[in-house]
Amino acid sequence: MRAISTVLVILLLVVGCSGTSSNDPPGAAPTEPVLTSDEPAPEPTDPESSQPEEKKPGFGLATAPVGGAPDEAGVEQCAAVSLTGVELKEGTTVDLGPVHLEPEGIFQLDDSICKDRRPCKDVQWKAGSLDSCYVGARQIANGSSEVKVVVPAQVTCATEEDCSDLKATAGKGSFVFFIPGELTPAPSETPETPTGG
Repeated sequence: MRAISTVLVILLLVVGCSGTSSNDPPGAAPTEPVLTSDEPAPEPTDPESSQPEEKKPGFGLATAPVGGAPDEAGVEQCAAVSLTGVELKEGTTVDLGPVHLEPEGIFQLDDSICKDRRPCKDVQWKAGSLDSCYVGARQIANGSSEVKVVVPAQVTCATEEDCSDLKATAGKGSFVFFIPGELTPAPSETPETPTGG
Protein backbone atom coordinates (compact mmCIF):
# COMPACT_ATOMS: atom_id res chain seq x y z
CA MET A 1 0.00 0.00 0.00
CA ARG A 2 2.81 2.28 0.80
CA ALA A 3 4.31 1.74 -2.66
CA ILE A 4 1.05 2.67 -4.36
CA SER A 5 0.77 5.85 -2.27
CA THR A 6 4.28 6.86 -3.24
CA VAL A 7 3.58 6.30 -6.95
CA LEU A 8 0.37 8.35 -6.72
CA VAL A 9 2.16 11.24 -5.01
CA ILE A 10 4.91 11.23 -7.66
CA LEU A 11 2.31 11.06 -10.43
CA LEU A 12 0.40 14.02 -8.96
CA LEU A 13 3.60 16.03 -8.69
CA VAL A 14 4.58 15.34 -12.31
CA VAL A 15 1.16 16.23 -13.65
CA GLY A 16 0.85 19.32 -11.44
CA CYS A 17 4.25 20.74 -12.41
CA SER A 18 4.04 20.08 -16.14
CA GLY A 19 2.49 23.51 -16.86
CA THR A 20 0.30 22.22 -19.63
CA SER A 21 -3.40 21.98 -19.35
CA SER A 22 -5.30 18.85 -20.10
CA ASN A 23 -6.52 20.51 -23.33
CA ASP A 24 -2.96 20.88 -24.73
CA PRO A 25 -1.68 18.09 -26.96
CA PRO A 26 1.17 16.05 -25.54
CA GLY A 27 4.59 17.67 -26.08
CA ALA A 28 3.12 21.19 -26.63
CA ALA A 29 4.88 24.19 -25.14
CA PRO A 30 3.34 25.61 -22.00
CA THR A 31 0.87 28.42 -22.62
CA GLU A 32 1.36 31.91 -21.22
CA PRO A 33 -0.90 32.82 -18.32
CA VAL A 34 -3.68 35.27 -19.14
CA LEU A 35 -3.62 38.48 -17.13
CA THR A 36 -6.97 39.67 -15.92
CA SER A 37 -5.97 42.60 -13.77
CA ASP A 38 -7.27 46.15 -13.91
CA GLU A 39 -3.81 47.45 -14.87
CA PRO A 40 -3.37 48.83 -18.39
CA ALA A 41 -1.48 46.77 -20.91
CA PRO A 42 2.25 47.51 -21.05
CA GLU A 43 3.43 50.05 -23.64
CA PRO A 44 4.91 48.52 -26.78
CA THR A 45 8.68 48.71 -27.00
CA ASP A 46 8.76 49.08 -30.78
CA PRO A 47 9.69 52.58 -32.01
CA GLU A 48 6.67 54.66 -32.82
CA SER A 49 6.02 55.30 -36.45
CA SER A 50 6.77 58.94 -37.12
CA GLN A 51 4.18 61.06 -38.78
CA PRO A 52 5.26 62.47 -42.14
CA GLU A 53 6.80 65.88 -41.58
CA GLU A 54 4.52 68.65 -42.74
CA LYS A 55 6.20 70.58 -45.55
CA LYS A 56 6.27 74.27 -44.77
CA PRO A 57 5.72 76.83 -47.53
CA GLY A 58 8.78 78.55 -48.91
CA PHE A 59 10.49 80.11 -51.91
CA GLY A 60 13.95 80.83 -53.26
CA LEU A 61 15.59 84.20 -53.82
CA ALA A 62 18.29 84.81 -56.43
CA THR A 63 19.68 87.28 -53.92
CA ALA A 64 18.45 88.03 -50.43
CA PRO A 65 17.41 91.59 -49.61
CA VAL A 66 20.67 92.58 -47.96
CA GLY A 67 22.54 95.78 -47.29
CA GLY A 68 25.95 96.67 -45.99
CA ALA A 69 29.28 98.11 -47.01
CA PRO A 70 32.98 97.33 -46.80
CA ASP A 71 34.84 98.53 -43.70
CA GLU A 72 37.26 100.43 -45.91
CA ALA A 73 38.26 100.78 -49.54
CA GLY A 74 41.38 99.13 -50.87
CA VAL A 75 42.65 95.99 -52.47
CA GLU A 76 41.29 93.90 -49.57
CA GLN A 77 37.74 94.63 -48.44
CA CYS A 78 35.42 93.09 -45.83
CA ALA A 79 31.72 93.91 -46.12
CA ALA A 80 29.09 93.49 -43.42
CA VAL A 81 25.92 91.91 -44.79
CA SER A 82 22.56 92.20 -43.03
CA LEU A 83 18.94 91.58 -43.90
CA THR A 84 17.26 94.89 -44.79
CA GLY A 85 13.76 96.11 -45.51
CA VAL A 86 11.93 92.98 -44.37
CA GLU A 87 10.48 91.73 -41.11
CA LEU A 88 10.78 88.04 -40.32
CA LYS A 89 7.75 86.65 -38.53
CA GLU A 90 8.03 83.88 -35.95
CA GLY A 91 8.60 80.56 -37.71
CA THR A 92 10.17 82.12 -40.82
CA THR A 93 13.80 81.38 -41.70
CA VAL A 94 16.17 82.68 -44.38
CA ASP A 95 18.96 80.22 -45.21
CA LEU A 96 21.84 81.86 -47.09
CA GLY A 97 23.50 80.06 -49.96
CA PRO A 98 26.99 80.42 -51.46
CA VAL A 99 27.97 84.03 -52.13
CA HIS A 100 29.19 85.16 -55.55
CA LEU A 101 30.12 88.47 -57.15
CA GLU A 102 28.70 90.28 -60.20
CA PRO A 103 30.51 91.05 -62.43
CA GLU A 104 33.18 88.41 -61.95
CA GLY A 105 36.88 88.93 -62.52
CA ILE A 106 37.46 92.20 -60.64
CA PHE A 107 37.34 90.86 -57.07
CA GLN A 108 37.97 87.35 -55.79
CA LEU A 109 36.12 86.11 -52.70
CA ASP A 110 38.42 85.63 -49.70
CA ASP A 111 36.72 85.35 -46.28
CA SER A 112 40.10 85.26 -44.52
CA ILE A 113 40.21 89.04 -45.06
CA CYS A 114 37.37 89.36 -42.54
CA LYS A 115 39.48 87.50 -39.96
CA ASP A 116 37.32 85.94 -37.22
CA ARG A 117 34.02 87.51 -38.27
CA ARG A 118 31.16 85.16 -39.15
CA PRO A 119 31.15 84.33 -42.90
CA CYS A 120 27.79 84.40 -44.70
CA LYS A 121 27.99 80.87 -46.07
CA ASP A 122 25.30 78.66 -44.48
CA VAL A 123 23.98 81.41 -42.17
CA GLN A 124 20.33 81.11 -41.11
CA TRP A 125 18.44 84.24 -40.15
CA LYS A 126 15.19 84.04 -38.16
CA ALA A 127 13.13 86.35 -35.97
CA GLY A 128 15.32 87.51 -33.08
CA SER A 129 18.54 86.22 -34.68
CA LEU A 130 19.55 88.61 -37.44
CA ASP A 131 23.25 89.18 -36.71
CA SER A 132 25.31 90.41 -39.63
CA CYS A 133 27.61 88.10 -41.51
CA TYR A 134 30.68 89.12 -43.51
CA VAL A 135 32.04 88.69 -47.02
CA GLY A 136 35.69 89.32 -47.82
CA ALA A 137 37.18 89.99 -51.26
CA ARG A 138 40.51 90.87 -52.82
CA GLN A 139 40.71 93.06 -55.91
CA ILE A 140 42.51 91.22 -58.72
CA ALA A 141 41.85 93.48 -61.71
CA ASN A 142 40.97 97.08 -62.51
CA GLY A 143 37.32 97.91 -62.88
CA SER A 144 35.24 101.01 -63.33
CA SER A 145 32.00 100.01 -61.60
CA GLU A 146 30.89 98.59 -58.29
CA VAL A 147 30.89 94.82 -57.83
CA LYS A 148 27.66 93.49 -56.32
CA VAL A 149 27.71 90.88 -53.54
CA VAL A 150 25.02 88.33 -54.48
CA VAL A 151 23.68 86.17 -51.64
CA PRO A 152 21.09 83.61 -52.78
CA ALA A 153 18.66 82.43 -50.12
CA GLN A 154 15.97 79.87 -49.41
CA VAL A 155 13.04 81.19 -47.36
CA THR A 156 10.80 78.91 -45.28
CA CYS A 157 7.66 80.33 -43.66
CA ALA A 158 5.23 79.21 -40.98
CA THR A 159 2.26 80.03 -43.26
CA GLU A 160 1.54 80.84 -46.92
CA GLU A 161 0.44 84.31 -45.81
CA ASP A 162 3.83 84.95 -44.18
CA CYS A 163 5.54 83.91 -47.43
CA SER A 164 3.30 86.21 -49.50
CA ASP A 165 4.05 89.17 -47.22
CA LEU A 166 7.79 88.49 -47.38
CA LYS A 167 7.82 88.02 -51.18
CA ALA A 168 6.21 91.42 -51.60
CA THR A 169 9.08 93.16 -49.77
CA ALA A 170 12.02 90.85 -50.51
CA GLY A 171 12.45 91.63 -54.20
CA LYS A 172 14.84 94.52 -53.60
CA GLY A 173 17.95 92.35 -53.90
CA SER A 174 21.43 93.19 -52.71
CA PHE A 175 22.74 96.60 -51.78
CA VAL A 176 26.20 95.38 -50.83
CA PHE A 177 29.03 96.38 -53.17
CA PHE A 178 32.79 96.26 -53.34
CA ILE A 179 34.31 99.38 -54.88
CA PRO A 180 37.33 98.78 -57.11
CA GLY A 181 40.29 101.09 -57.03
CA GLU A 182 43.01 101.59 -59.60
CA LEU A 183 45.53 98.82 -59.21
CA THR A 184 49.08 100.04 -59.67
CA PRO A 185 51.59 97.67 -61.19
CA ALA A 186 53.57 95.77 -58.59
CA PRO A 187 57.07 97.15 -58.14
CA SER A 188 59.69 95.14 -59.96
CA GLU A 189 62.07 93.08 -57.87
CA THR A 190 65.17 94.77 -59.22
CA PRO A 191 65.27 98.51 -59.48
CA GLU A 192 65.86 100.01 -62.85
CA THR A 193 69.33 101.27 -63.32
CA PRO A 194 69.57 104.64 -64.94
CA THR A 195 71.31 104.68 -68.21
CA GLY A 196 74.05 107.22 -68.21
CA GLY A 197 74.96 109.10 -71.23
